[in-house]
Amino acid sequence: MHSELSEGEEQRRRAVLRERYLKFLQIASDKQATIDMCEKTKVTATIKSFQLSSDHVIVENLATPIGVLQKAVLRSSDIVKIRLNSEKPTENS
Repeated sequence: MHSELSEGEEQRRRAVLRERYLKFLQIASDKQATIDMCEKTKVTATIKSFQLSSDHVIVENLATPIGVLQKAVLRSSDIVKIRLNSEKPTENS
């Protein structure tokens, strides 16, 4: 019975992580983001979409240390972390 509880708990945890991931995919579209890449490279871009398999991220206005690309595709395996840049409200909004 103990192993059933452990398996059930593991399944619940995976479901929570999957739900968080799907919510992130939903809210990330058209958001400005800072992306930490392998080799400690930081870039910024506007996330447009994620490939269905999640192998690639399609972005616009990718600002890299050597320049800006209007459109680009990033390999998910090269991404360490994605932080959505929050827009701070102004006094007039």
